[in-house]
Amino acid sequence: MKKFLLLGDVHGNYPALNSIGKYIQPQRFDRIINTGDFTVYSTFPNETIEWFREKKNTICILGNTDRRVLRILKGKKLKRPKKDEKRVMYFWTSENLHPENITYLKSLPKQTDLTVSHIRIGVFHGTFNDPDEELYPSAPERRFHELAKDSRYQVHIMGHSHVPFYKVVDGVHFINTGSVGRMFDGDPRASFAILKVSSGKIAVEHFRIPYAVEEVLKGLKNHDLPDIYAKMFRIGKKLN
Repeated sequence: MKKFLLLGDVHGNYPALNSIGKYIQPQRFDRIINTGDFTVYSTFPNETIEWFREKKNTICILGNTDRRVLRILKGKKLKRPKKDEKRVMYFWTSENLHPENITYLKSLPKQTDLTVSHIRIGVFHGTFNDPDEELYPSAPERRFHELAKDSRYQVHIMGHSHVPFYKVVDGVHFINTGSVGRMFDGDPRASFAILKVSSGKIAVEHFRIPYAVEEVLKGLKNHDLPDIYAKMFRIGKKLN
């Protein structure tokens, strides 16, 4: 049996990521899979990236926030987001990333895949044909049918929508990890999932665990970042 720890949308929230690491013991897994968005909205982007860099069994891709930070670092104009309270979080991150972590982000793809026991697994931030698509469990069933029909993967691991779910449509397994560091459903606890593959059989389980939210709030306050983010982390909802 192969076991995979599925993580995504950490958004610089190292306290949440570290709590998962202590709870689940990452070394027990064959692979740690990260669906992207290491950065932005919390003040621990370096610690977050280094957590993944230090482990030999990680599979990581870029998310939209990571791609935008790299765009800033290239000296290009940031077209989105439009709101100043969001933009400041991107520029703060780009100004505070360590050079070695910038190099690491630059080395990552937008999507990747692996094969386990003849099962092909795709890892995406959004979906395989749109890295910015927010796929929710409430999406029209026809969308899942379209993805299943057009995909060469038997398992889709994704993030971006911050909503954990697991659906099987036309024999294709869709897994959203939820967000490690920035949940939107009114439950601020960190979200992650575990995938098990054994003799062609697939099993998925989602988890939610508490973490030291006050550490995140302290970081935001110490760097004079918008108060609205402290409220969002505290209540686990998106407010902008």
